[in-house]
Amino acid sequence: MLGWLRQLRPSPVSYPLPMPLAWLSLAILCTVGYHVVLKVTPAGVNPLLSLLVTYALVTVLFAGVLLVAPGGFEWRQELRHLNWTALALAAVIVGLDLGFLYLYRGGFEVSLGALVTQSAAAMLLLVVGVAVFREKLTAANVAGLVLCLVGLWLVNRR
Repeated sequence: MLGWLRQLRPSPVSYPLPMPLAWLSLAILCTVGYHVVLKVTPAGVNPLLSLLVTYALVTVLFAGVLLVAPGGFEWRQELRHLNWTALALAAVIVGLDLGFLYLYRGGFEVSLGALVTQSAAAMLLLVVGVAVFREKLTAANVAGLVLCLVGLWLVNRR
């Protein structure tokens, strides 16, 4: 049933050591910023309008980055490489943004929002990695899964 999804395994890319650390640092800092900005978004603003403006600004920013990125860029050639993943990612991002915005508007603590969702997502992704992408499950993975479950239980009991 999921055979078509298994064919999507990305090819591994190797970078010199500092590059993954730079991207990891960027992802961590931007994740913190993401949650803080969503938490402080004014309660009176229409969330759909707020996200629409955000996506419009993101589009402009990405267009600017694309124009100054090194190397040539051929629109027709590049557009041919796009597939369903661009639409799927758009849908996932909208769900992610709406989910967190309404989660925080409902009073959920910013200190727990990312922790709870990321731990739960990590557990689900472990299963997806094994079932869909044939990743190997190690004892360390199982231990991490158990720790996530215990951590979720601890932070949610009050």
